[in-house]
Amino acid sequence: MSLPITARQMNALRALQRKDPDLGELATAIALAFDATKVENPQMARLILEKTCRRMIARQPGSHEAMIQHLATFGKLNCLTPAQVSDFIVRVRRHA
Repeated sequence: MSLPITARQMNALRALQRKDPDLGELATAIALAFDATKVENPQMARLILEKTCRRMIARQPGSHEAMIQHLATFGKLNCLTPAQVSDFIVRVRRHA
């Protein structure tokens, strides 16, 4: 089960895709790959991803590293497989 997306979050994702198509695609891929059954509050995970993507678009210092750390944590929680974590980390680094 992937991350649930509210209407507001869908609008934010669409705006993200307009501003930065590559990052929008990455955010979508993470949300679809994420196993929401592994955490008690998948909405919090969604919020973390959304806010971190916004920081990445704004080019805030440390935002890419923060996303990498979040991905590693999601991997430790078994929300993402090790292969998914590795792939997403490569894509985040490429985006930086």
